[in-house]
Amino acid sequence: MKGAMVMRSLSAIVMLLLTITLGCSPQETPSTLEVSSFIEELKSNGVDGSLEIQVPNNPDIEYIATYVIAAYTSTRIISFFKFTNEERAEFNLAEAMKNPKFAGQSRNGTLLMAATFYPPDEEAVNKIKVLFLAHTFHRPDNQ
Repeated sequence: MKGAMVMRSLSAIVMLLLTITLGCSPQETPSTLEVSSFIEELKSNGVDGSLEIQVPNNPDIEYIATYVIAAYTSTRIISFFKFTNEERAEFNLAEAMKNPKFAGQSRNGTLLMAATFYPPDEEAVNKIKVLFLAHTFHRPDNQ
């Protein structure tokens, strides 16, 4: 029974990653550098991982940044979705709140963050959420 639950959870995570990456190309644009400052803040707080940025074929999203946290015994993924405007970000936040696989869903301007941690770690997600909400994101062309 426990093994089946683990397999279902892992399958859901794999499906999430496939959904995120379908229709995306691995590109970095000048605007994606704004999320880099937050990744540096995470690293300075001991949250090491690797960042992948993709540009989806979706006119409402400028880019998707996926930060996979280095962990040997768990799956820890933080996804950032950069929307073209705050209305789209707010709408998608409401949609993300309905997804039981996500945790820590929050919005900072036009950036939406959602975490996928297995096994769940509400304390770690909440710490990252607090950092995300307090962070000031600057687009390189607006600095």
